[in-house]
Amino acid sequence: MDKLATAPRGQNLAPLVALSCQVLLSDIEVMADIGALESERGVPQPLRIDVRVSVVPPSRDELSHTFDYSRIRAFALELAAERTVLIERFALKLALRCLADDTALEAEVRIGKPCALPGCLAGTRVVVSKCRGVISA
Repeated sequence: MDKLATAPRGQNLAPLVALSCQVLLSDIEVMADIGALESERGVPQPLRIDVRVSVVPPSRDELSHTFDYSRIRAFALELAAERTVLIERFALKLALRCLADDTALEAEVRIGKPCALPGCLAGTRVVVSKCRGVISA
């Protein structure tokens, strides 16, 4: 028997189990009017986006009980249609849209901007989590 899944000798405790469930979407490609430089304004640039959303594990085998990952792409396309100065702001907005879903607990957004600097992939990573309220007696 696995020692990690049993209670200490002499204690009547149920096994402790940690469950993590994530929805992932990788290599979302969008063209966005993004950038702080004057030369970037009005010139759509490619972005490569990866999103990880930690969700409440679904209680049923139905899409309505989890986060539909097609929404992530839709959110990214909506944001790409808006003028954005900072890539960090784009990532934050995308993460917050994902967290608006009741099943979402945390969202991580990574964005690469391949045309920002020659010879490398510039980008950002944003992680946003829902905070649970403190209950007092």
